Amino acid sequence: MKKWIALMLTLALAMSLSACSCAKQPDAPDGTKPTGTTDPTQTTGSSNGKALPGTMEENINRIMENNPVEFMGVAISVDVKDTSEENLWTLKNYTGLDSAEKLTDVAVYEPMTGSQAFSLVLARVTDAANAETVAREMKEKINPGKWICVQADQVMAAGYGDTVMFIMLDSQLGKTAQSYVDAFAKVCGSKPDFSL
Repeated sequence: MKKWIALMLTLALAMSLSACSCAKQPDAPDGTKPTGTTDPTQTTGSSNGKALPGTMEENINRIMENNPVEFMGVAISVDVKDTSEENLWTLKNYTGLDSAEKLTDVAVYEPMTGSQAFSLVLARVTDAANAETVAREMKEKINPGKWICVQADQVMAAGYGDTVMFIMLDSQLGKTAQSYVDAFAKVCGSKPDFSL
């Protein structure tokens, strides 16, 4: 019974986080975006002309459709503009990064319960020229044992244009990190620019 209640509370929390990330500021009366806001579906200047359209949350769901898992999970967006201590801790927990200064959009797919070591992160960088540097930093700084009693034994990062994909998982889940790099390539419609 306690597990069922915990699962329901986790589901409610995930839904509320997802709902919060969908809130948008209304457009100004003249139809323009309010000052200081960006549209996450717009791509940044890509040095190689390639960019993944849509939000990171939309794209992470496409990756998961291409390579589904057995457990219940949820995709959530991380507010890269929130510099509160709590949000910076959340950002570091998901990406390994200390700040979001090089990011414009981040989404994460993780299990709704903590008994599986699995984390898939998509991040849009401010400049595609920095994508591989950001991916390396994520891979070096992430904690593959951030869950209680389980640990990821596979960690990979890949990039396409201004988008970085990071995956870590426990191979006992019956999946490989490479299978998520392959699913990322399907969503991109092309081989990644790099794979680490």
